[in-house]
This record gives sequence, C-alpha cells and structure tokens, in this order.
Amino acid sequence: MTKKFVGVPTQLLTLIVSTLLLLAIGFSSLSLMRLQEDYRQFRATTLEQGQTQVILHNDILRNKLTLWIESFTDLIKLSQQEDFSLLSEQLNQQYDALQMHLNVEDIWLVDSNHEILFATDNFPMEVQANISQVFRLQEPRNQIYCPNNCQLLLSLPLLNKRGDMVVVTMSASLVDMLYAIKTALNREVAVLSFSSAQHDNFQFGNGKIISASDMDLTQSLLTSKGNTTVLESVLEQGLSSDLAGANYLTNMLLLAKNKKQEYYLTLIDDVTDYKQKHESYRWNFLLSLTGIFVALAIWVYVIASPFTKRLLQLSNALPLLAHKKFDQFREVKFKGQKIFADELDILSDSAVELSFELEQLNLEVEQKTNELENIAMFDLLTGLPNRNMLNYQLRKSIANIGRYKGGVAVLFLDLDDFKKVNDSNGHNIGDKLLMQAAERVRLSVGEIDLASRFGGDEFVLVLSHLTNVEDAINVAEKVLQQFKEPIKLDSSIFYISTSIGIAYTESANEKADDLVSHADIAMYEAKDSGGSQYHVYHQEMFQRVAHRVMLEGEVRQALAREQFSLSLQPQLCAKTKKLYGFEALLRWKHPERGMISPEDFIPILENSQHMIELGYWIMRRCFELAVEIKRYGLNDIRIAINLSAGQFVDANLPAFLQSLLQEFSLTAQSFELELTEQTLVKDIDHTIAMMEALKDIGFSFAIDDFGTGYSSLAYLKKLPVDVIKIDKSFIFGMLENHSDYQIIKSTIAMVKNLGLTVIAEGVETKAQLMSLSENDCDLIQGYYYSKPVPEIELFTFMDKHISAGYWKLKVESDVIKSA
Repeated sequence: MTKKFVGVPTQLLTLIVSTLLLLAIGFSSLSLMRLQEDYRQFRATTLEQGQTQVILHNDILRNKLTLWIESFTDLIKLSQQEDFSLLSEQLNQQYDALQMHLNVEDIWLVDSNHEILFATDNFPMEVQANISQVFRLQEPRNQIYCPNNCQLLLSLPLLNKRGDMVVVTMSASLVDMLYAIKTALNREVAVLSFSSAQHDNFQFGNGKIISASDMDLTQSLLTSKGNTTVLESVLEQGLSSDLAGANYLTNMLLLAKNKKQEYYLTLIDDVTDYKQKHESYRWNFLLSLTGIFVALAIWVYVIASPFTKRLLQLSNALPLLAHKKFDQFREVKFKGQKIFADELDILSDSAVELSFELEQLNLEVEQKTNELENIAMFDLLTGLPNRNMLNYQLRKSIANIGRYKGGVAVLFLDLDDFKKVNDSNGHNIGDKLLMQAAERVRLSVGEIDLASRFGGDEFVLVLSHLTNVEDAINVAEKVLQQFKEPIKLDSSIFYISTSIGIAYTESANEKADDLVSHADIAMYEAKDSGGSQYHVYHQEMFQRVAHRVMLEGEVRQALAREQFSLSLQPQLCAKTKKLYGFEALLRWKHPERGMISPEDFIPILENSQHMIELGYWIMRRCFELAVEIKRYGLNDIRIAINLSAGQFVDANLPAFLQSLLQEFSLTAQSFELELTEQTLVKDIDHTIAMMEALKDIGFSFAIDDFGTGYSSLAYLKKLPVDVIKIDKSFIFGMLENHSDYQIIKSTIAMVKNLGLTVIAEGVETKAQLMSLSENDCDLIQGYYYSKPVPEIELFTFMDKHISAGYWKLKVESDVIKSA
C-alpha cells in the first residue's frame, strides 16, 4: 500500500493547529459553561426578586385593608353595639370608596351561623372555605384568589359588645401590585392560568392570560415556539424566545391554585443585550484565534521550508543507492548552513558513508549469490540437481509439450533396503553409497534429461521429448541394469537394487507436483511387489491409495462406534486334543460395506498412528475375554495377542500391560504375545530389550508366520521366544510338495531341539494333522477343528465342542470350509 506524502511543515502546522484547536475548544467550553452558569444565576435572581416583590406588595395591600377595617370598626364603635346591623349598613355605604381607593372588588359579612349579613356578590366556595378557617382558628386569614382575575382575599374576625363574632371578607384587585412589581423590577409581568388536570404534559402555549403589563408581548410569547414547550420544563428551566430580533427570558412563579386551575406570575426579561454581548465575545475570540493560526502557519512554513528542501534533496538521491549508482550519489551536493552544522548535515554525511559501505557489501553479495545459487539448485553430497531445480525444470518441460509435441515422463527411484546399510555400516558408508548410486543414475539419462536427488535415498528423473511411455520404460530398464552390478566401497561389496515408479503425460496442463506424486505412488507399488522393478502409474493405483487413506480416517470412528470385534480360533494339542488356547483375530464390521477383510485393512493400518490405539483396545478386550473364560471354568487357557510393529516399539507397552494385569487380577501366563518376523528384525536391539522387559512381567512370546522372513533364523538364539508358528503357506502343500514337507520336518526338529513349542497354522485335513503329529508338532490351529469364532458365539461354541478342556467331537470330514 502506497503511503501519501505529507511534508514536515504540514505536519508541524497540523500539530500546532490541533493544539490551538484543542485550546479553542477548551476556552469555548469554559465560555459556554460560564454563560450557562450566568444564565442560571440570572434566572435564580429573577425568581427571587419576583418572589420578594409578590410578598412585599401582598403584605402592603393586606396591611392597608386590615388598617382600614380596624379604623372603620373603631369609628362606628362596633365594640359598644349589641348587633352588626350598623356595620352592615356602613359597609354598604363605604363600598364605593373602597373600590376607588383600595381596588376592593367584593365584600362579604358573615356571622357565626354562616348567615350572610352583607354581600356585594355571590358567595363562592373559596370565600366560604376561607371564612370557615377564620371562624375555626379565630384569627385573620388571607390568600390570593383568582376567579376571573387575581385578587387578594382577606378575612378578619370582629366582635360586638355581646362577644358575638362576625367575619368581614374583602377581595382586592392585584393590578396595582403587578404594575408595582413591573416598576420595581424593570421587567414585564403577567398572570397566566393553566388547567390543573393536564399539568404534567400541558404546553406553555395553551396558557390563558389573566392580566399583563404588555398584553401584545405576552400573547406573542404564547404563540411563538414556546407554545410547544411543556409547562413543567418552563417552570424548571425558564423559556428563551426570539421575537422580532429581540430575545426574551420567561420565568414563572406560582400565585394560586385550586382543583381546576393554576395561576402563575410570569416575569419577562429582555436579554437581548446580554446575548449580543456574549456573541460578540465569542466572535472576537474566534477571530483572534484564526489570526494566531494564520500567523503561526506562515511562521512554521518560513522556518521549516529550508529543512524540507534539504530532506527532499536527500530523499531524491537515495534511490541511486538502491540502483547501485554509488558514484552518482556521491556527486550530489547537499546544501547546508555555512556557519552551524545541524542534524541534516550529520544525516547527509552518514548517507555518503553508507554509500561506501553498500558498495562494498554489494560486491560481497554478488559473490555469495553465485555460490548460493549453486547450493540452492544442487545437492551438496551427490552434485545432482536438487528438488528446487527439479521443480523448475519439470514445469519448464511440461510447458514445452505444446511447442515440441512430445511427452514428459517422471521416474521416481528409491533404493531398496538402504536403511539397513545405514544402520549396519554407519552414515559415512551410506553417504558414499549414495554418491555411487547418483553416478549410476546420471549415466542412465540423456543430455537433455534431468537426474536429481529428491531426498534421502530417493532420485527423480525428468525425461522430455518422448514419443510414448515405452521410451521412459527403456530408461527405467537401463537404470535397473546399472544397479545389477555390485557397488564396491573399500573392501566391502554392496548389492543395491532400486524400485522405480513411472508417470507419463502428454498434456501441457498437467501439474508438476501431480506428476511427481503419481510417480511416487507407482514406485511404492513396485516396492510392494518385491522391489528391483518398475511400475507405470495408472488410475487404479491412486484409487488404492485413496482407499488406504479413507480406511485410516474411518478407524478412529470405528473404535468410537464399537465396529471392531474379536474372533477367537482354537489351538489344540496335536496328540491329546486338549484345548491349549485361542488366537485373538481382529474383525471389522462396517455399517455400510459389511465385514471388511483383515487382509484389506491390517496392512494399511499397521504402520499408521491409529494402529497403536487399536492395539490397546484389542489388548483390553482380550483381558475381558480371559476373565469370562475363567468364569466359564477353564483356568489354564492362553489367549494369543498379535502385536503390530508400531505397538511393539511403543515405550508405554509394558506399563499398559502391567496396569491391565492389576485391573483384571490376572497373571501374564494367561496370555501369549505374537510377533511377526518383520517386527523382530526391524530393530534387533530394541526388540530384545522390549521382549526381556515383558518377559520379566511373565508374558510368553510366539513368532508368527515363521519361515516367510529372511533373518529370523540368525537371531532365533538371541530372542527369548517360547513358541514358533509355522506359516500356513507351508502347511497347504506339505503332502504334495516334498520341499515344503522337508522344510516343516526340519523346522519342527530344530525348534524342538531349542526347547520351544511348535504350532502349525492352517491345518485343514486329517492327513495334515496325522503327518504333523508323527513329526512331533505340539499344537494345531486351523479349519480342521474350527474357523475363528466370533466372541459373542464363543461360549456357545465351547458348550458344543469342548468338554472338561478337551475336544469332544471327532471331525469326520477331511476339509472344513469357512462359511
């Protein structure tokens, strides 16, 4: 991703502007907070002043009315009169004067029986309630009363000569008080009423004007944007309104309320000057800040420009180093200050010194690159091209198919049993042998072909411009012929053969990796067929490999889903027919494919990681069956357990078997561990150590498929073996093939001389049984007595065929075939 260039002056200016912007935001926030605080303080002062004026003028009016009533009663000498008729008469006469001088609206005179002695108007419920309170408390009472307009309602108790009590009540208009408040506070005032029932969501604009010092202004406020403001918000925060270029702040004080209406004293302040002053202050601040920004930008640009020009000059020259133009770079003159040196001068000098260092380093890199190219493309031991060169040349050859109209073949070679040479003679001899083998491979290809070392003891040939696959087969046969001659190293002679896999294509779309992979698969087919031969790849090979991979993946699921089971084949004494034991054989019942033959999955799984886990399951199941057999009544029966090569090299094997013995309370004499010859000779030292460890626990050992290997006879004396099992392939032809008969006879004699037990596998006829018994074979296993019995049928089988540990039925037929 390409970065966008931003100059140093721009970055500095951005930094300064950002800093000033933060300061501006800070000052603006403080200014706004200050304005809001001043606003709150102004509103609080306004409400306090309004409240004070209401109380003051209310007290003045109340005192005037009280003083008048007291003077009036003294004048008519109410305390010397027997009743209140004179008082009623005089109040009627003074009513006009009270209206004129004290703004009295109505007068009521009520005795203690709540009879009206004098009244100028109806007798409202608010007045009755006020008078009742005075009679009850016997003291004066006043309140603001708003029937149509707001009035002061004052009630005073009066006594005559006899001590009878009446209450005189006057309602006086508050118009004079409102104008007095307006004059005192220098602001407009009004009285508004609102419905009590809708107080919580009642809007300010729905208020009704009772009285106002400026009716037009008050009406405008009600019809402006304030008409959508909720009354509760106006009471708590006030209301700011803009009308005709002026700004007004409205605050409200509660004067009176009843069940239906609430009455508020509304104070209206013109805050236009205050707002304009604040706006002016803000704009002056912003203009000053803008001026500072511009001045600093110019200053930063003037100061930083010379530095940036020098930096750009250096940055423009640096690519010359990347293009290895070192002399041209040093010719550039970087301008600096004449009097003082700065960091850019040091940077320029360092860049010049760097150019000398890079020039020297470049010479060394070019030299090393040539050396590394040889290392990267050729094998150090054999001198042949390595895998990197192989991939390059193979892709090139495949790409040229379309141009030259010829096929390409890959030959994958693997030396047979090369590991044994390394193990027995050391890696030094192994390396020398690989060098000789590489020379023979090189001599087998033409000038345009490629012979490479793929890795270890594997070689790959790439043949180009072929007419057909027969050309590749000819080269393969030539290679095989080269390896028929022994390889002599010092005083040692080695006979080494090779297995070859051939993959051929005439398609330019073929992938190089697929071609090598196909040749590799074909090579393993050749090796599995005995080695020292070639195989040409075909699709069935891939299907077999895919089948093997699929089976490996299904084993773990089969274990979890309990698809594996054991079948047990009896082993009997040849002469007495006494039951010696059973060999446990693994069976796999697949839910979709049915029973899978052990010959299909055991060879595939034997060298996989799943086989170890499966082997441990087999062992545990054998221990469970041994417990069930003992419960059946057979105490001296052995179960033979087959161990895979991977299982036998597992260091945890002795500990696992020891834990099973403890868990099931069994002895090791109840089991026999079977090993193949291939497992025994794979690593003889480890084999002996592992067998001795298991021998110490008490387990016995049997060599399975004896006679099919090639090294077991040489190691037989070294191994702590107890039982030898003659492979069934010799038993099948023993009566027809004299060689097989002599091998069996000699093997039994040799094994008996060593003090070991002999078991013959695959006995199917009575003649085979009699011949083996005559030659002193100890044990018999085969279809003559029984095929392997599924574990769920074992005890039913023994009930039928075994009595007191012996075979109880005579086998009449010569051959018993499996179901």
